[in-house]
Amino acid sequence: MARILVAESDRAIREFIAGILAEVGHDVQACGNGIEATVWLASSAIDVLVTDMVLHDSQGLLLSKHCADLGIPTITLTGREFRIDAAQGEPPLALLEKPFRFSDLQRILNAVEAFRSPAAFSGGTSNAA
Repeated sequence: MARILVAESDRAIREFIAGILAEVGHDVQACGNGIEATVWLASSAIDVLVTDMVLHDSQGLLLSKHCADLGIPTITLTGREFRIDAAQGEPPLALLEKPFRFSDLQRILNAVEAFRSPAAFSGGTSNAA
């Protein structure tokens, strides 16, 4: 089971993502803005960040960069066409455009799993007996 922080300003999307991830066995904390997420990061360890690119406080890319600097894999969500400019810097490593299917998010989580300890993600996958 992975510890996943979801930072998404749209309440419906945030609750959908957090709920589905929890249903498949992950330990999920959901935040509505970058400040809340940063406070959570300061006091708790996570395995993966799932964040909206913008958030209401325009901190999504900064949050992604902060997590990348800490070695935390980040999945960045966007409802806009992503264009690289000097203010944004490098594009996010894992970018998922809204609307998306849960299978798309799970595929990215599986890719992250390949680089992390299998024990962290054991609740997110099923083993046939």
